[in-house]
Amino acid sequence: MWTTMRTLVATGLVALTIAGTSIATASQAEAHNNFGRGVAAGIAGAVIGGALIAGATAPPAYAEPMYAGPAYAPDYLPPPPYYPHCHVVWHQNAWGDMYRARVCD
Repeated sequence: MWTTMRTLVATGLVALTIAGTSIATASQAEAHNNFGRGVAAGIAGAVIGGALIAGATAPPAYAEPMYAGPAYAPDYLPPPPYYPHCHVVWHQNAWGDMYRARVCD
């Protein structure tokens, strides 16, 4: 089914292309003296093409953003010389209620 549809679409596009080229082309050649217009078109094309090429090779014209802060290297804190040994113990308050407490050496 899809192959048939693709073939039909491709055939229609080929027919449309052939019909369009036969309508768009001239039936006979007409020779006129268009030297001045050709030179003008060539100069205009050279100017426009040169401007495009010059613009493509130019460095970007964007300035650095005003809001950017200074670049700095982050300062990392050194690790502590030792890690304290902590454990959980149960204590009793004045009313006899038990609670846990963390005790470190």
